[in-house]
Amino acid sequence: MVGKRKLILHSALAFGLVILAAFIMGGVLGYLEASGQDINTGSAALWTVGAFAIVTMAISLWIMLRWMSSIDEAAQEAHKWAWFWGGSSGMAVGGVLVIMASLPQAAAINIPAWYSGRTDPAVYAATGAFAMLSLMVIGYGVAWTWWWLGRR
Repeated sequence: MVGKRKLILHSALAFGLVILAAFIMGGVLGYLEASGQDINTGSAALWTVGAFAIVTMAISLWIMLRWMSSIDEAAQEAHKWAWFWGGSSGMAVGGVLVIMASLPQAAAINIPAWYSGRTDPAVYAATGAFAMLSLMVIGYGVAWTWWWLGRR
């Protein structure tokens, strides 16, 4: 039980660090805007958001490492199995869509812009990456459920 309490404490600390980083990022972006810099085109905003993303992802990886080492071997195996089979299956579904997108007929498909009406290649790459990751996470959830139901 002590291990679970420690994990909860570490998770709360990590969450607090992410919130603190978000406030700092918001403060820096607000300062840049107030000082007359254009945060839509200036490099300072890019570096600020990039630093926030790095800190957030590093904290997320730290939480994941602590959590994975705290669960028992069966739960670890369930997650590894689910990520391999479910994530791979989700990526295969996304792969079919990527291959179909290479056909000339795909030019008639109008994909709505998810990021402030932007239609540049970076936005489409981010949209595709988000869609692929979503399919992998859905596959993971299905495979994880299947693994546990098969052992109950």
